[in-house]
Order: sequence, then C-alpha cells, then structure tokens
Amino acid sequence: MDFHQLYYTSCRTGLSGYAGYQFNAVTPGVPAEVMGEVEALSSYEPPGTLGHSPTPEQVARCPVNLCFVPGPRPIVTNVTFTGTDYSGRFGNYFAHALVPVPDGPWGGPAPIELWRAPLWTREPVAGTVLPPMRGPLPRGPLRRDVIDDFLDRGAGRSLLPALLAAVERAVLDQDRSVVIFAADSDEVARWIAAVSFLLPPGLVARMSFATYRFRPSYSRHHVTGASPGAEIAADERSFQAFYLFDFTTGAASEIEVGPLPHLLAAAGTVAAESLWRRASALGGGGETRLEDWYAPAVAAALLGRGVGLGPADLDVACAWLKEHAARLGQDTVGRIGAALLDHDAVSPAHLAGLADGAAAVGTGELLALVEERLVAAQLARLTRPALPARSPGGPGGPGGPGANAVDAVDAANAVDAVDAVRPLRSPRAREHARREYARLLAAADAGAVVRVLGTAVAHDVSPDAETLRECGLRAIGPELLRPPPPAGVYEAVRRWPDLRAGALAHLDRSAAAGESLRAAFEGELAAAVTDTELTALPALREAVLVARARDRPERRVDTALALLSGRTPAAGGVDGTLLDALWPDGWPLDDARAVLTRLPREVLGDRVLADRVAPLLERPSPDGDLLRAEAYGALCDLLESLPLAGALPEGPRELLAVMARVRQTERRLTGGGGAIGGRRPAAGDGRERLSAGQERERLEAGESLAAVYNRTRVPAIRSYLRLRLPVLLASLPCETLAELLSRVPGTVRDLYLAEVERGLGEERAVAVAAAAFATFRAALRHERTAQVAEDVEDVLLRALPEWRRRDLNAVEGEVRRGSNRAGDEFKRWRAQVRPRRGWLPGRLFHG
Repeated sequence: MDFHQLYYTSCRTGLSGYAGYQFNAVTPGVPAEVMGEVEALSSYEPPGTLGHSPTPEQVARCPVNLCFVPGPRPIVTNVTFTGTDYSGRFGNYFAHALVPVPDGPWGGPAPIELWRAPLWTREPVAGTVLPPMRGPLPRGPLRRDVIDDFLDRGAGRSLLPALLAAVERAVLDQDRSVVIFAADSDEVARWIAAVSFLLPPGLVARMSFATYRFRPSYSRHHVTGASPGAEIAADERSFQAFYLFDFTTGAASEIEVGPLPHLLAAAGTVAAESLWRRASALGGGGETRLEDWYAPAVAAALLGRGVGLGPADLDVACAWLKEHAARLGQDTVGRIGAALLDHDAVSPAHLAGLADGAAAVGTGELLALVEERLVAAQLARLTRPALPARSPGGPGGPGGPGANAVDAVDAANAVDAVDAVRPLRSPRAREHARREYARLLAAADAGAVVRVLGTAVAHDVSPDAETLRECGLRAIGPELLRPPPPAGVYEAVRRWPDLRAGALAHLDRSAAAGESLRAAFEGELAAAVTDTELTALPALREAVLVARARDRPERRVDTALALLSGRTPAAGGVDGTLLDALWPDGWPLDDARAVLTRLPREVLGDRVLADRVAPLLERPSPDGDLLRAEAYGALCDLLESLPLAGALPEGPRELLAVMARVRQTERRLTGGGGAIGGRRPAAGDGRERLSAGQERERLEAGESLAAVYNRTRVPAIRSYLRLRLPVLLASLPCETLAELLSRVPGTVRDLYLAEVERGLGEERAVAVAAAAFATFRAALRHERTAQVAEDVEDVLLRALPEWRRRDLNAVEGEVRRGSNRAGDEFKRWRAQVRPRRGWLPGRLFHG
C-alpha cells in the first residue's frame, strides 16, 4: 500500500504562496478535506514547564504527538516541537502526516508501531510536491516483546485490565475519553502500544489516539496522552471527567472490569497476537465487545496451551463450545476438547459441558475420552472419605490456616459432583462406568454404595446384577439392622431389586435378631418389599407383617391371628413374643376381646394370654372415657365364658367374679338391654311404663349397683361404675329414675346430676334432651322425690338462663313428647312469666 505524505509547519514557502503556518509540501491528489483534517490534528502546545528560551536539548526532549484518526480516510500524524521558525518566532512545530492510497482501512502496521519510526521528518523542503511513500512502512522500536518487557518491569501493570476496559467504553460507547498521564510521551506511547496489541484488532482499528496534548480536555481522541507540564490536574474532578490513569502515582478512575481484560493483561502482547488470530477464526462474526470475545478468546488460549486460564474461564469455554459445536465442526471441537482435557483446571462440570459439545458434532472418540474421565472424576469424589471434624482455631478449623480455602474447594467439589452427573452417551464410557461401579462397590460401605448408585442412576447405567446382590448382602443388609441407616439407603433398596434381594437374604439369615429385625421393616423398608419377595423368606415375612401392623393398628388383630394360627402347635401354646411385638405398649381392650373371640378354644387357657389380660382387668378407666368402660365390661363378659378365667392370678380372678355380678345387675337394671352406646345421659322420655314387679326389680338393681360403688375399693371396678352408672340411670323410665335417685346415696345422685349438667353444656341436641327430662322430673315430683326434683332444678337453672327462645321451644317440644300434661304446664308457666327477650328467668316451678 502507498501513502500520501503531508508536511505542515511555519515556513517561508508552501502551498499558500506566502510565509507562515501552511502545508510546506504534499503528495499530489490529497483531497482538500483531508488537508483540513491534518491541519486540525497538527496543532501543538509545548509543556508549560518549557519556558520561553529553551535550549536545543530541551526542545528536543519535548513530547512527540503521534496521533491516529480512523475512518474512510485514516490519518497518522507525527507532530514534533521545533522551537523557533524561519523568522526566529518561538512556538513552531512540524507535522508529518500519512494517508493511505486509495481510500479505505489503514493497511500499514499498527499506527502506534510508527512511534519514532525512521520514516518521520521534522524539516521542511524547498519544493511543494512530495512523492508517495511506498509500503511497507518501517516500524519503530515498539515491538511486542519490548512492550512485554516494559509491562514486566513497570509498576503500573495492575492498572492494565482497567485501562483496556476504559478504552473499550470510550471507543464503542462514545463514553468519556481515556487520558494516560505518564512521565513522558515515550511511556504514554508504550501504554497505547500495550492497548493496541492486547485489544481485539477490530476494536483497535476504530480507536483514535494522541500520544501528547497540552490540554487533554480539548482532545477529540479516544485515548490522549499527557505528561508533566500539561494542563490537567490529577484531582477528583479529572477522575470523573475522564477515564484518567495516572501512572506516575498509580491512581485511576473507577470502572467495572470484565474477565477478558484480566486474561489479556496476564497473557501479554506477544501471546495476544496469535490468540487474536485464532480467536478471529473461531468467532462467529458478530463479536464486537470484549464480553462477546471472551469465550472465543478462552478457546483460542486453550489452543495455545491455555496458560493463565482458571476454572471460571473454562466454564465459559465449555458452554460456548456446546452452543457453537455445529458451526465449529468436528476437527475444531476435537482440538479444543483435547486442550481442555489436558488443562490443570478442568473439573467434572467442565467435562460435562465438553461431552455435550462432542456429542453435538458426533466426535465419538472425544466423547468417549471425556465421559471416561468424567466417570473417573465423579466416582473418585463420591468415594472420598469424609474429612474429620475441624476443631475451632486448629489447622483447617474456623480461623485456622487454610480453613476458607479447604471449605471452598469442598463446596466446589460437591457442586461439581452433583451438577455434572448426566446420562452417558458413549457405549465405551458406559461399559467403563459399569466396570468402575463393580470395582468400587466391592469394598464400599453403605454410604458409599448409596452415592455410587445415585451416580449410576444419573449416568443411566445399571451395575451388573451379581455386583448389586453381593453389595446388598455385605454392606446394606447389616445397616438395615441398625436403623436408621445412612441417608438414601431405603431409596436405593427400593430402586434396585438385586440390591434388595441381597439385603433381604442377609436379614433372613438374621432372624434371631428379633426386635432389631422387626424394627428394620418399620416405615420405608416395609413399603419397599413386595409380598412375592417374602414368600421364600418366612422369618422376614413375619417381620414385615408385624412392622406393617404396628404402623397400622387396625391390622394388628388380623396379623396376630394369621401368624399365631401358623405357629401354634396342636398341643396348644401362644407366642407371647409375637404379641409383645405387635402390641409393645400392651393390649387395647377391643383388640384383646377381638383376639380372644377368634382364637381356637384349646389355647384359651394359655398362661401367656392370662399374663396379658390380667393388667387389663386391673387398670382403671380414665375419667370421662365411657367407651373404654363399656369395652372393659364387654371384655369381662367374654372372659367369664372362657377357660382363661381360671388361669388368671387370684386378684384379677376375684375382680372378674365381682364384675360378673355387676354386669348381671346392669342387665336387671336395664330390663335385659345391653350397653347404651356411650352417649351422655340425656333423658328418659317418660313413655315407658313398668309393672309394679318390673319397677321393683329395677329399683333393687340400681340400689345394688350404688352399694357396690360406695363399698368397693378396687380402682378398676369403681372407675367402671363411676362412668356407667349415670348412663344406666338415664335409661330408666322417668318415675322409676326419680324414685331410684331418692333412694341411692348422695354420691351416686351427684354422679347423675354432674352428667346432666355436663350434657347441658354440650351441643344443643343433647342439652335439649337433658333439659326436657329434668323439666319432666320436676313436673312430676311428689313427696318422696321432692329433694331429687330440687336438685335437678338447681342444675337446670345454672344453664337455662342463657338459652334463647328457640331453645326453650325445643325444651317444650321434648317435654310434650313425654307428657302432654307436663307440656301444658310448661307452656302456662312461660305465658305467666313472659320472659323478656326470650331469656328464662327465675325458677321453673314454684310451690
């Protein structure tokens, strides 16, 4: 490429035809607008420190301004200060400019490489015509190796990443310009050279620069140099107005720096040349910003041995490789993949991304290599022994040396081991994984087994059946006898049938473990085992049935009967260990009665049963638990007819005899009826009419039960009658109940009244019935039952004043169902009293 030349200075002769500042000489054909641009670029003000009478040496040391302006007609101008002009006037300078021919992008060396190149002149010529300068242009001393040496020796290298980021912002975003303040223009040129050699060539081609400006604020360049004596102060205002980098103090404007500037600064300018050549070949063509170039640049660095790359760089490269694999092709993906495999910072997560890229373009050999490495790395981490607990302040402990680093590595490894495990696609890698599983599982403990099998699930590869069975027999089975086993064991047993078969075989051989065996099958394990698997394992089958029944109490009776029927010898005998296993907290009354009802009669005198029934007979019913009292009575009825009654110890046997008489008396009191379903005493409805003999029999039965209640000191019998008597009394006809209450001791009457009062506090359906009964009682009182009526009425008056009219209407309806006369009397009373707002005041009846 050829270049037009232009000289501009203050001279006697030139293109203007008169003396003064003008173009001294130019190459013919330079457009007028280019000449105007060169004239504007060529202005120069010397440093303020120069003075008005400098020596020739001081003039020679003045900063040189090499400036470059890109565009359709790029211009490079070298401006030097010459001191005085032809007339002796101070302040002259000389500009030598080059413009490519024809128009188009700059085709010479990087403009900054022309710094102090031998082609520049600073003297005017006699004529006005300059020949074109033939290419290639000779370079100056700023070679890449020279700049790397400068960076290695200089103290400002730490600012280089930020400088690169700032230049990108200035060029691409037209943001504030970059000002490089250094000791002299030579140092400024070196920093501009570093930027030019490190940034992407396309971005550098758009960067304008000037190595020296006296007033940087007047500069239109993206990058402007300044040195001592320039009109700029390194103060807060300047750091905000420019991206100012003061290499004399190490201060710089703040700017966000991405990862690529750090990578480029660390690589150096020599390595950057080949890096950008490779990155340009790898790019998709749309890369503009450093962020766009980051992944291709990392891939290019990998192809150049990958020096200086870390895990975060490889993260980006792997993701990019997967996305662009189809565009890059098998050969390129294979070369980058091979470089990744050999890199010291490669991790399982990186290998997983590389495997995706290899699979995307069908590079089978690379895929196999990567997945084999991935399997080895993942399994090595899964079987690594857990680190010992760290003591506070000790090595590796909180506050100890290296604690944070160790924890960070452990955390990263854990993330890699989980996130990077994916289905294997290479047949060779799948077979390799299967062999590795067998090797590791042969000596793994239960926790390691779970981790290896979890990885196998993620790999979508199954270990061979024999390996799994042996592993279950050796490692998993023993752990199941020591619940809870390590996390994940139950899930592994559920998922892998062959592993489960081995574990079950071990448990079946451990049938003597008893409670430990049954405990193993409670919860998750019992749900994982099928009935078919248990058919050939009788000890385990029983343990599973017991565990399931303990988890679901409603199945215990059926389970007990099924197992006892299979184990009870013909001569009789019941397995108490089985009963204790099914009911570790003892028999509930209903379960005891259900079992005793359905057992063969020949075993119903067994001492084992007697030992478990006796505590039930002697245990009092809790207050308020009417249902248990009724179940207690039903059990006593059953025992009276069984051989088991004679096998009971003396105390329970005598208690059962008393209860037999109590239950018989209950039937006399109720006329042969059974239990009253557990409801609270509501009200006899008054409609039943007894003969004199029937009434006498029931009165006698009631008095007998009351006497037993007052007399007995047996807690179980007393608690039973305390709960049952109020229910039994409430089942009597009205007149009979009133008469009986007048005969029994006050303690029994108080039991009944307390139940009536409790009923009034329950839901209204029960309370209405109780109130109706009590009202009917009061209506029928006579001399013998007067006190009873008073007591009942007192109970009512404590509750009914809070009732509304609709509730009282319900009471009247219930009263009338029993007796029209009582209903009429209640209605007359209500009409006479005329309760305000529906409330019931005063006493129900008077006189």
